[in-house]
Amino acid sequence: MTTAAGTTGKTALVLEGGSFRCQFTAGVLDVLMENGITFDACYGVSAGTLCGLNFKSHQIGRANRVNLAFCNDSRYMGSRAVAQSGSLVGYDFMLYDVQDRIDPFDTQAYLANPMPLFATVSDIVFGTPAYLEVKDPILDIDAVRASTSMPLVTPPVEIQGHFYLDGGITDSVPVERALEHDGYSRALVVLTQDRSYVKGPYDLMRAARARYGEYPYFLDALENRHERYNEQRAHIDAYEEEGRALVVAPPTPVEVGHVERNPEKLLTLYIQGRQEAQRLLGSIREFVHQNHA
Repeated sequence: MTTAAGTTGKTALVLEGGSFRCQFTAGVLDVLMENGITFDACYGVSAGTLCGLNFKSHQIGRANRVNLAFCNDSRYMGSRAVAQSGSLVGYDFMLYDVQDRIDPFDTQAYLANPMPLFATVSDIVFGTPAYLEVKDPILDIDAVRASTSMPLVTPPVEIQGHFYLDGGITDSVPVERALEHDGYSRALVVLTQDRSYVKGPYDLMRAARARYGEYPYFLDALENRHERYNEQRAHIDAYEEEGRALVVAPPTPVEVGHVERNPEKLLTLYIQGRQEAQRLLGSIREFVHQNHA
């Protein structure tokens, strides 16, 4: 095991992705912020990275506001985004119009928070994960874009000669990265699927082979993602039994889709996240306190 200097005895926060399913995560994180619970590092995947941004900038309610306000806006996700950028996700609208003007992001608060945020991405040449630190929410915004760039509907993001897509393809819940590689003692893991969830095979492999035929390792990662994910969930259960992880997960199967136009369903999922965090608040406080003892 490679242990990063100074991480022993510290707590990591690990946020699964899932597009609009991260409304659950938004609810959890808002309760944590309201109760002053902090972490020594955050690892985000896809939309979990976006939640991590708002957690690091300590903007309670912002993730929920943005999703509810723009879930039916095609500039945010839909036809106008495709027409403007070639991507189903409207990154220019999301990261500039919303972030700079409509619901401003608190860059100064983000920079003042010492907690590192790592965006999990997938290298399409090697079919492996990478963990890019978002030191500056403006200068490092391409790492956020890469982490949230879904295959087939968004183009790869180039960063320093590497081409990246959604981190969930290669590492859906990077708890092993936090605990085994980077040496954090424990991790609070926020999932966006309930505990009984079992992932099935990727159902767009034919289209993926046509699009990414020159990237065989990426195709292999995509085709076998469900097996790795289900194994990883078993690993997380084992970590929890050992006391090295504490899991917050939706109490029932999540019915919110990757592209969700129903704000009532989104609000319901956000409230579920708040309720679960409040129910587990005592356990979370004890878990984090043990790490800092």
